[in-house]
Amino acid sequence: MTNFEFHLALSARQTRSIYEGQARYILVESEHGLKLQLPAANFRVYVSADGINGRFSVEIDADNKMLALRKL
Repeated sequence: MTNFEFHLALSARQTRSIYEGQARYILVESEHGLKLQLPAANFRVYVSADGINGRFSVEIDADNKMLALRKL
């Protein structure tokens, strides 16, 4: 298992498609420069009236499947 940390800042307008289930993936860049394509549905719990803003950690297994997403 591998952990990656990244910062995500999306406005309320940008997160609307996530909240409504229209966006399938979010592309983020880890703190070490690796680009990750993560399922947007996993971010729904972090959507607020202001959008999504924070530092996150994602745990990936050997098959590149996401095991956990946490807000730090």
